[in-house]
This record gives sequence, structure tokens and C-alpha cells, in this order.
Amino acid sequence: MTKAKKALSLILAVVMMFGVMSIVAFANDAPTAQAAQIELIYDKTSYNVDETITVTAKLTSDYYVAATGMPLQFDAESVSYVGTTKGDLYGSTAATEMAVNHLTEGGNDFVYVALSPLSAQGAFAQICSGVVLFTATFTAKTAITDTGAVFGILDDQKTMSHLMGKLYVGAYETSDIKSKVYTTGQVLTFPKMQAGPVGTPELVLTSPDNGAVIDRTSNCTGYDGFIYGIATDMGEVIEDFVKTDIGSITVNENSNGVFSTGATIELKDASGNVVETYAFIFFCDINGDGFIDGIDVSNVDGIASYMDFNFEAGDGSVEGMAADINGDLFIDGIDVSNIDGVASYMDFTTQADFATIVANSLGVA
Repeated sequence: MTKAKKALSLILAVVMMFGVMSIVAFANDAPTAQAAQIELIYDKTSYNVDETITVTAKLTSDYYVAATGMPLQFDAESVSYVGTTKGDLYGSTAATEMAVNHLTEGGNDFVYVALSPLSAQGAFAQICSGVVLFTATFTAKTAITDTGAVFGILDDQKTMSHLMGKLYVGAYETSDIKSKVYTTGQVLTFPKMQAGPVGTPELVLTSPDNGAVIDRTSNCTGYDGFIYGIATDMGEVIEDFVKTDIGSITVNENSNGVFSTGATIELKDASGNVVETYAFIFFCDINGDGFIDGIDVSNVDGIASYMDFNFEAGDGSVEGMAADINGDLFIDGIDVSNIDGVASYMDFTTQADFATIVANSLGVA
């Protein structure tokens, strides 16, 4: 056996042993450099929390392409991986596929996708022009305004001296997959993950007319502001009403284990540090147990009749804010009557309506 054949056998054994992909032959005598470009296409440029994100990888080449493999990198703090679907590089049946779900290596989160035609009859190599390699789906964990900052392809190119590299676009001499495979001189261009957004995180409404209010003007003892106007008792979710374009938010239950008066909303920067904390107010639920009932009426009546001094309107407490449902900075017979009406199902004022009343009374912009 010649030295060349021994070298070829060794290369094939290494590649097949690790299961990355099978390649018939390597050659260093490519007459010119081959170029391939990988694009990542997104169905939208921005996403809300829990929306599905579709990422399509497309390949354009000036040479015949067969076996390919690449790690699609993603920001695991912003999205969670769902699955991958093979594209049309070799037609609907000619390719085998390997997708490894959510690996973490060297601080990078990625899903590795490999496509190889070698196990299928009639397989061929082809020059590509925007050919779909695969489509991956993710779920947004935070609000995303720049999808390109969340995804990229790891730069770990397979070469003759680095056979186990993950990024690879096989360069064949002809459409016959038994022809020479060029690896030297390849020029691969592909999108890398951009730097995360910079700046100071800010909590904002998902839309200006969604009925919620972010109140930074009230005296909030121990908090950076109040958030109200969201009917969590009717299934509304706080995360659907507030967002941040930089960083993320975390909503925490109150001490009673419910998303009612006293729940908190933490605003975090891109590194996960809490920079602001807001208290959630559910008007009329004074004790934060998730119900508007006689206990709340009794609490407010005690304040109004000077029999209870645990809190008062305008004192910066969540109880005082939840009890002063007309925002006049007094807890009096009007509040008692209104809360009693809600508790006895005689008053159907919504949380959004209460929010508008209080915000207008307090001059919240």
C-alpha cells in the first residue's frame, strides 16, 4: 500500500470514528480557493416572550458541496431550543441528518447539525445558490428586538490539520461524491453572534394602550415603582404587559405564592444583575391572597374608621396603594364602599379601569 493510500485510510478512519461525517477523500491540490457563504434567515426581526423563532440556514457556494456540518450558536439566556428540520441540500430523501440538542462547550450554547449524502443511493454534490441546509426553531425567553444578536455560527472550521472541527462545507471537484474533496484554500463566510445590546435597561409597556401602568411617581417604599392594571385573576400574565429591550425581566410571586398585590417584577441587565424592582398592585386585594373579599373590606374599613393603623394611603406600601382605589391619597368611606361593591359582585370595575382612575388622579404620565 502506498503512503498516499495509507494517509487516506487514516483520515477516513478518524472521521468515521468520531461520527461527524464520512468523506471519501481529501486533496491539497485545489487549483483555486473555493468560497461558501452561509446565511441565517429569521422569520421576524423581533419577538415577544414565548413566541416561536424560526431560523433558516442557507448555503451559497462556487464549488460542489456534499457533506456539511455546523454549530448554530444561540444565546441560551434569550431563547430555548425546540428542534431542527433538514432542508433540501440533497433533495427530500438523499441526506442523513444529525442534530445534537443544546450542547454547551467553552461557554457557548449551540445545536450542531450535520448533513451527509454518503449513506443514500444516488447521492450527489451540487453547487449551491441559497440552498436551505436546515431550519431550527426556538422559543423566546425574553423580548428580542435584534434577532441577529442572539444567533450565529461558531468559527471552528474543519481543515486538514483540524479534522474534528465542527464547521465544514465539503468542497468537491465535481458533482460525483467520489471525486476529490478540497479542504485547503476554502473561504467560508458566515454570521457570528453580535455583541449583546448595550445601554441601560428600561422597563416599558409591550404596547402603550394595553391597560397597564408603570408608576414611578408614587412614593414606593423599597421599590422603584408600582405596576398595576393587569387582571391576573382573569388569567392575564404580567410578562405580557411589560418588557425590556435590553436585559430581561423576572416576575416573582408574593409572599402568599400568588401573582397579586405584592408580587415583584425584577428588571435585569444583560448580565442578569437586578437593576430595578417594581411591586405589582392588584386594586382591592389588600392582603395579597388573590381574592377580593370581606377580609379586604374589613382592612380598609378599619383604616377609614381610624381603628387600624397598619398602613395608609400614600405611605408607599403595597397595601396602601391597593386600598386607595381612586388615588386621592385618602382611605375613606368611598374606598370602603367601592371595595365592598367589588367583593359583593355589585361593582364590575376592571383592573384597567382602576389603573386609569388612579393614574389620572396621581398624574402618572
